[in-house]
Amino acid sequence: MRKEMDNASIAHEHVNGSFELHVISTGDGDRVSFVQAAKVVWPWVDYIHIREKHLSWQNRIYWAESLRSVGVQACRIVINGCELPSQSRTYGGVHWGQEAMRDYNMEAVNNIQQQRLGVSVHSMDEARVAEDRGAHYLFYGHVFATGSKPDAEPRGLDALAEVCSGVSIPVIAIGGIQPENICAIRSSGAKGAAVISNVWTADSPEQAAASLRKAIIDSVRWRG
Repeated sequence: MRKEMDNASIAHEHVNGSFELHVISTGDGDRVSFVQAAKVVWPWVDYIHIREKHLSWQNRIYWAESLRSVGVQACRIVINGCELPSQSRTYGGVHWGQEAMRDYNMEAVNNIQQQRLGVSVHSMDEARVAEDRGAHYLFYGHVFATGSKPDAEPRGLDALAEVCSGVSIPVIAIGGIQPENICAIRSSGAKGAAVISNVWTADSPEQAAASLRKAIIDSVRWRG
């Protein structure tokens, strides 16, 4: 596995930007474990999201500072929440839900263009609204069955493909993502994948992230 990880690391810069890998915190509030895992995970991923709904915005900033203290680059850190961010050297982007897109007008959204703005959507209509209002990318899901939403029917690859073809900004697939389905979501038009438990609850978060990165590299070769 180490050899595969080393090879993936070498190739990372060549796929970075063409197909993004986002990893999202579990929301359990365990900052210490999160930061320890992030220290070994971040070289394999494009973005680490701090998605801790119970924390204040200031505490989320503290989590971002903790990531910076172990070497995570600010441009790789995304804070999830509804607040309007200011220019910061601590994090590089924010990610909103639908409520934020409803709460803020276009002028307010335009004022945060120095930060990368992502929005979670669950339908074509939501995707188009988010794009019109200035989102830089979208999360769409859940695509496959996932333990975090056991009672909700997955939306599937056809719905993912419809959203990808219906907007001009990148769509990131989320929900039940595994290395073995990276090719399928890429073929559907997605420009990235987002995972939660697949990485953070793995016996080895580093190997889990490396396996996803290797699948992304393999999907480039398969498509090429």
